[in-house]
Amino acid sequence: MIGKNKHWGTVLLLDDVTNVAERDEFIYHEMMAHVPMLTHPDPRRVLIVGGGDGGSAREILKHPNLENVVMIDIDADVVNLSKKYLPSVSDGAFEDPRLNLIIGDGIEFVMKAEDSSFDVIIVDSTDPNPDSIAEALFTDEFYTNCDRVLSPQGVIATQSLTPLRFVKEIYQNSIKTLQKAFTKERTYAYLIPTDSYGAQTSLALCFKGDSHPHKLNKARVDAFEKEHNL
Repeated sequence: MIGKNKHWGTVLLLDDVTNVAERDEFIYHEMMAHVPMLTHPDPRRVLIVGGGDGGSAREILKHPNLENVVMIDIDADVVNLSKKYLPSVSDGAFEDPRLNLIIGDGIEFVMKAEDSSFDVIIVDSTDPNPDSIAEALFTDEFYTNCDRVLSPQGVIATQSLTPLRFVKEIYQNSIKTLQKAFTKERTYAYLIPTDSYGAQTSLALCFKGDSHPHKLNKARVDAFEKEHNL
């Protein structure tokens, strides 16, 4: 469902849950995309799983030296309706020749992908409610395959629920699944203010090799932020 709201602007709801709102989507998408991209020293090959509204693709495409950006979403309706009613969110990303958009199953795509074929993976999914499509993304098998597909310095960021809105066990299990694939020491969680969702959203960051949040090049981050008016 897509509707207009005085405060939030155009809003997209999936399964009766707010998925994106024009007013504050930049918070979610900037933090989803740029934290992993700036944690990696030189990301060139990027995979976006989900993200049908185009916001994550929009932010990823701001980075230089990109060689391969693949976005795979299972729901063509989300992509097409977002293009029509929420064009400001994708802001031309779907027309960018650097983006390879695939309508299909992200789990199957990752399972078949070659080892070390991506530097950064963004998992921009809906919430893993029981029996939902997104629930299949929060599994040991999926994230073990993500680890395999990532390059030696690879970084992954994933939507890891809104803790205040979820049963504690669902949130804890989502983090434990990532820790099992990438180790506890290389799994960080970070919270972002998403008022349109009614609470803070948790994102998870996992990293390999020399990529590490503590090794961020602050000058690079500051220059990027200024250049793109984040």
